[in-house]
Amino acid sequence: MSASLNRRQFVKAAVVAGATVPAVLGAEPPVSPTPPMAGPTGPLAPVQGTLPKGKIQGMEFSRLMLGGNLIGGYAHSRDLAYVSHLMKRYNTDAKILETLELAEIHGITVINSWVQDGIAHLQQHWKRGGKMKWIAQVRINPNGDFGQIQKAADLGASAIHVTGDVADALVAQGKLDVIARLLDFIRERQCIAGVGAHGLATIVECEKAKLNPDFYVKTLHSHAYHTAPKPGETDDLGRYDNSWCSDPEAVVDVMFTVQKPWIAFKVLAAGAIPPAQGFRYAFEGGADFILVGMFDWQIAEDAQLTREVLADLKRVRPWRS
Repeated sequence: MSASLNRRQFVKAAVVAGATVPAVLGAEPPVSPTPPMAGPTGPLAPVQGTLPKGKIQGMEFSRLMLGGNLIGGYAHSRDLAYVSHLMKRYNTDAKILETLELAEIHGITVINSWVQDGIAHLQQHWKRGGKMKWIAQVRINPNGDFGQIQKAADLGASAIHVTGDVADALVAQGKLDVIARLLDFIRERQCIAGVGAHGLATIVECEKAKLNPDFYVKTLHSHAYHTAPKPGETDDLGRYDNSWCSDPEAVVDVMFTVQKPWIAFKVLAAGAIPPAQGFRYAFEGGADFILVGMFDWQIAEDAQLTREVLADLKRVRPWRS
């Protein structure tokens, strides 16, 4: 999810705004028209390997999903201010197209990204014969409308989910009816409808209200890394941008009872946990899919790790897809 907005700032602004999600969420710079991009052309290279798959509402997705944060330049980088700029410089048009191609070659069938970033690279990938599906993240527009949902549907999203910062704020305000309307609006556009969450309370309250999303996107990672939160640090996004799952054991316990498919994200604590460790922790903790930001040079190894982990898994929660 975008790191451009601190959750505590969002909740504070949302309470002041009253009935709608505040305009601060629309403060991102407008997306400029994308000029023709340089990069690989012609048909895609043959697929070199497949990945285990699961289904959400009957649609099949690889259990390892490609996250869009690194491509979009969103970095949870603790106090390293230059990382987002470095990501954007590295991920040129050509590199993004190469990354999409490598992902599909190694069996990844879906990317998750924010609709306002646009999908020009994915559209170019599709023109070359790519079959990668798109799960779109959306927010509520400053005027309170659902235009981002409409845009995602118009651009060809297979599934759409409201971002965790928005859902967390709506739950904090007691506005579960808005989440319900979002889900209905998504389904009316013939897309699979989900809810994202950083805070566990969002899942608990959605389940209690029987909102019945088609899937959840919820953070999960252990605290087995150097900058993990210390006792008393319980903020959902980490007081020092250092944590996105304040109580992983509680998440595992709650999600065990949830009947909907679960896409776990931030499984590597923004790069602080080795993939072999983070992937296993997420799948054994009950995740049905994992959403992972990957640079091009990480894709082949991460795909192979996913195969190895899923072939030798000690899992208690039944697969929900």
